[in-house]
Amino acid sequence: MASSKSKGPVMTPAERRAVSGLSFIYVARMLGLFMLMPVLSLDSGSLRGSTPLLLGLAIGIYGLAQAVLQFPFGVASDRFGRKPVLAFGLLLFVLGSVMGAFTHSMWGIVIARLLQGAGAVSSVLLATAGDLTGEAHRTKAMAAIGGSIAVAYVLGIALGPVFYGFSGLEGVFLAAAALGVVALLPLWRVIPPIPQGKQTRMGGWREALKMFTHVPVMTASIGIFILQMVLGASFVVLSPELVQAMHITEGQIWMVYLPVMLLSVAAMVYPVLVAERHKRHREMLAASGLAIALGALVMGLASGHFWPVAVAAVVFFTGYNIASAILPSMMSRATRAEQRGAASGVYSLLQFLGIFVGGMVGGWGLGIFGEDGVFYILAVVGALLTLQSWNGKRLSRIFAGEAWDSRG
Repeated sequence: MASSKSKGPVMTPAERRAVSGLSFIYVARMLGLFMLMPVLSLDSGSLRGSTPLLLGLAIGIYGLAQAVLQFPFGVASDRFGRKPVLAFGLLLFVLGSVMGAFTHSMWGIVIARLLQGAGAVSSVLLATAGDLTGEAHRTKAMAAIGGSIAVAYVLGIALGPVFYGFSGLEGVFLAAAALGVVALLPLWRVIPPIPQGKQTRMGGWREALKMFTHVPVMTASIGIFILQMVLGASFVVLSPELVQAMHITEGQIWMVYLPVMLLSVAAMVYPVLVAERHKRHREMLAASGLAIALGALVMGLASGHFWPVAVAAVVFFTGYNIASAILPSMMSRATRAEQRGAASGVYSLLQFLGIFVGGMVGGWGLGIFGEDGVFYILAVVGALLTLQSWNGKRLSRIFAGEAWDSRG
C-alpha cells in the first residue's frame, strides 16, 4: 500500500503550494525583465549619451550579471537560508527597476539593468524546490518552474509594448518594480517554511565543472547560447523596424507584438509535439534555426514593407519558441537526477551569457552595418543553430576537450 502511494502522481498540498509559489516568483521576476526587451530600443534616441553599443549593453548586461552571480547566490542561500537570499535578490531587482524609471541617460539604464540582473535567484529558486518536494515529484516541480520561463517570455514580449503605449519606458520599469514587490509576497504567504536540517546544498564547483565535459549537456548548452544570442541581438533593431514597416508610432507597437507572439506560439505547438512524441528533437531544432534565419533574412531584405516584415516576424519568433521549448527538454533527458542541478547551472550560465553577447553583437552591428546588417547577422546565427543541431555532439566534444574520430 505504501509502495503504491509513493509512486502516485499526486503532490501533497505543501508541495503544490511550494511549486505554485516558486513558479509565481519566477514568472513575476522574468516578466519584469522580458517586458523591457522589446521597448528599450524605442527610447534610445532620447536618452543622454546613447550609442548603438550602449544600447546593446543595456539590453544584454542583465544576462552577464545573472551568469556571474547565480553560483554565489546559491552558496549564500546555503549559509543564510533560502528565503532571506530570495528576498534580497528580489529587492535588488526592484531597486534596479525604480532606478531605470527615473534615469534619463543611457548609462543610467545600463546600471539599472545591471542591478535588475544582479538579483540572480534562479539557482536559489530551484534549490528551494528541491528542499520542499519529495524525490518522486522533484522532476515535475522543476519542469513546472522551468516552464514558467516560457510563460514569462510570451507575456513579457506581448505586455511590455502595451505598458509602453500607455506610459512610455518609465511605465514599463515601474511595472517591473511592482512585479518585484508582488513576487515577495509568496515567500511568507504561500511557500512553506523549510524544515530545519532539510535544506539541500547546491552543487559545488567540482560537480558543475564536470558538466562542461558532459557532451549531451554541452550540446544543449551551446544551443541555448546561440539561441539567446539571437534574442539579445534581435531587440536592438526589431522594434524600430516593426514601427517603420507598420507605419505606426512607438506607443502603438503593442498592436504588432501581441498578434505576432500569439501566432508564433500557436505555430510552435505542432513541431514541439512532434519532437516529444517521435523523439525528433534534432530535426525540429534544425527547422527552428532555419525559421530564425529565414525570418531575419526577409526582415533585412524587405525592410520598411508591411506584409513581408509582419510574416517574417511570425516565422522568426516561431523558430525561437520551438528551440526554447526543445533545448531544456534535451538537457534534462541527457542527465540523471543527481546531475541535474549542476547541468542546469552550466545550461543557465551559457543561456545568460548568450543574452549578453547577443546584445553586444547587436549594438556593434547596428553601429557598423545599420539595422539591415543586424538582421543579416541574425540570419547567420540562425543558420549556426541549424548546424549546431546536426553537428552538436562534435562541437561539444571540442569544447569538452574530448577526442573524436573522423566519423564524429
